[in-house]
Amino acid sequence: MKIQVCVGSSCHLKGAPAVIAAFQEAMKNEPSGKNILELGGCYCQDHCQNGVVVRIDGRLYTNVTPEMVAPLLEEGAESDE
Repeated sequence: MKIQVCVGSSCHLKGAPAVIAAFQEAMKNEPSGKNILELGGCYCQDHCQNGVVVRIDGRLYTNVTPEMVAPLLEEGAESDE
């Protein structure tokens, strides 16, 4: 599962660092072998008004908060099955 969090100025101001930290924490708690997770940053996804923007395996999510991270990972894991 490839996860990209926008770190452009608008998303950064809207909480991208906290969203990244939530993904990092979730990855630490991920059972070995269940999912292969790749977390990275990206720049503007042209949805600045709806930041924080996250792409998971190419699918765009907007207005992402740290509380949304676990459900997004579960949704992504289910779509991989």
